[in-house]
Amino acid sequence: MAALVRVIADERERPSGVPDELSRIGAMVNYQVLDVADYVVREYAIERKSSRDFVSSLFSGRLFDQANRLTQAYETPLLVIEGDMEAQTRDMRNPRSVWGGLMSVVLDYKLACFFTKDHLQTAEFIWILGNRDRKGRSDPLIIKRRKPSDLRKAQISICEALPTVGPQIAERLLARFGSLRGTFSASMSEMAIGAGVGRSRALTITKILDAPYKASKAGPDQSHLR
Repeated sequence: MAALVRVIADERERPSGVPDELSRIGAMVNYQVLDVADYVVREYAIERKSSRDFVSSLFSGRLFDQANRLTQAYETPLLVIEGDMEAQTRDMRNPRSVWGGLMSVVLDYKLACFFTKDHLQTAEFIWILGNRDRKGRSDPLIIKRRKPSDLRKAQISICEALPTVGPQIAERLLARFGSLRGTFSASMSEMAIGAGVGRSRALTITKILDAPYKASKAGPDQSHLR
């Protein structure tokens, strides 16, 4: 008899139909509010995106921020794109940009990507993942990525927190500018041409580094100073 598949689902996934289908095919679904990812089954963290949302988040830049947060938070993150990608790119002037963005997510962020037809197939994918090479384990494990254990890893981790910057780009920037301070002080041209990260990525990075910080109206919490 197969062991019970236990899945943690984010509360916001209730309307998607995936949790209901998981329950129907025999999984035990527990709801939580997850900071990152939509589902956790065993050691796998799964971010589910409709094909439309994938394209939208790609052009807004939100996709790369989510990919970075996902790979920072979990050891084994997966991206599931649900729906008809061909329909989403059919009328685009430059559909290659979508595939370029997908390649960046997979290669720069080391995020495995899978495609499903609909919510039924997504649920089936999660259920099969939960049964894969189980070795007696049935509880989902939320395994957080270990914190960097040395200076080099810490530097790369901090650099990766920048939007559109994955591990390879972080190493390229640090190698070119020699330190985090040198990287953060570099101009857009130095990043784009000197480090070879491209104008668009360099503009995104320098924009967030140069943006003035806006404190909340309530002001900083100074309770710890009392």
